[in-house]
Amino acid sequence: MYTLYPSKIHNLATPFDSMIPFIPAMIVPYSWSLILFMASFFLVRTSTQLSLLTYRLILATIFACLIFYFYPARFSFSRSIPDDWTQFGYQFLQLVDKPFNQLPSLHVSYAMLLGVSLWDVVASKKRWISAAYRLLLTGICTLIALSTVLTYQHHLLDMFGGAVLAVLVLILSNRIRNALVIKHLTLGVIGFLLIAIAGFCFANMSMIAFESIETLAIIIAAYWLIIFTMLACAYQQAKSIQDTRWFQKSNSGRFTIYTWMKFGPIIIIYNGMSFLGQWYFKVFSKGQRHLLTPYAINDRVKVVASPRLRQADLHSHLTYWLFGYDSLERSHSLAQSSPSARHQVIVVDLAAEISSHVYHLEVVANDITKMPVHYLYLPLLDLQPLNDVLLEDYIDLFQQIDALIRSAETQAFVTNNKDKVEGSFITLINFHCVMGLSRSIGVQVLYLLYCGTLTVYNYQSWIEQHYPNAHLKNAYLPQSLVETMANYKSVTYSTAP
Repeated sequence: MYTLYPSKIHNLATPFDSMIPFIPAMIVPYSWSLILFMASFFLVRTSTQLSLLTYRLILATIFACLIFYFYPARFSFSRSIPDDWTQFGYQFLQLVDKPFNQLPSLHVSYAMLLGVSLWDVVASKKRWISAAYRLLLTGICTLIALSTVLTYQHHLLDMFGGAVLAVLVLILSNRIRNALVIKHLTLGVIGFLLIAIAGFCFANMSMIAFESIETLAIIIAAYWLIIFTMLACAYQQAKSIQDTRWFQKSNSGRFTIYTWMKFGPIIIIYNGMSFLGQWYFKVFSKGQRHLLTPYAINDRVKVVASPRLRQADLHSHLTYWLFGYDSLERSHSLAQSSPSARHQVIVVDLAAEISSHVYHLEVVANDITKMPVHYLYLPLLDLQPLNDVLLEDYIDLFQQIDALIRSAETQAFVTNNKDKVEGSFITLINFHCVMGLSRSIGVQVLYLLYCGTLTVYNYQSWIEQHYPNAHLKNAYLPQSLVETMANYKSVTYSTAP
């Protein structure tokens, strides 16, 4: 039946377990756990209750699976299948239930978590109805917990472990900030188990360097678990976006070696997402020459939101952004433009999980008109709501942008007067993230609100017109943040000091 066993299997039986009787009929309440589990998702009344229920069940399951892996145990007593009406239940249980998942008892953990989550589901003006419902719920959950030992599925220590796990999950779930924390914890645990188990199975099948292969798999699995746990902690911390210790980059927008060591697999995953996004853009947008059209705040400042661009595409994009023509028409464009017109590019990197294209853009910009390129970094995490960033951090970023614009315009004004020439200075601001669908567009909208170009009344229609594929739900770009930014003092661009 099982040809591969853990190297050590624990026995959790105590002297008190031998005094517990085997009651075949308790297979009935034991089966209630699955029914209650499925029904709970339909019984909760609000989205908050549903989210909390989901958090609790996921946390209990992933923590229990980790314990099963590190501390495998089996039930110590023999149990013969009854020959009465309960035999079908035990035959099914023997078929689907696997060994080594004794401590903690998930039946006990689920019973407690479901009981707490469903406690306030029935709300009635008649107190006896609420009391009767809670009494029934308590009875069902208690019978489920007791059935784990009375059916000889678990020992008393397994019950205790399940109760402790449920209490810890209840405490932890009330402190989880959002589903993104649960998501990365789950990815970390699932990845750990898959890698570790795969290494164990491969080592046993190959029978070559058994210990070395298994040890290597454990090291890789532990690295994976640590990485995603750290990422979950980054999402958990309130107002932590400006903490660049999580995803450090150099002044040229490249990840440091330290960041690669901490988040290597995650960086590789997001690079793959970026590549697939660029491929999708090229394949399914053949009929449109340019999807990324800059928006002019005035005749001297343009903004554009984009994904992280490939090196091969930067020349055509930059030429189009600056002159409105592609690379093939560049010479004609330059001939028509004013010889005294100057440009600068400000790249605002909003992608914490991927390097910026700014270091390639500098080469392209120097090749076109020898324009300066400035780099600013605000490390936003993927899908994390924009109101998780302090307003002061946004204002500081926008003021840095304004300072670069004013400094360049002042320098151009002085140079033009000195050389007795006339001309203008054009600034292109490029907000970029990984896919160009949420972070880059959202922060650009906030900047336009800050400038007074957009208002709370027209920003949504503006998004629909300029970025119809944007992913900016209200939970990601809250109305309260939009209103706060719109009410902030507007800035005025000047051409002279």
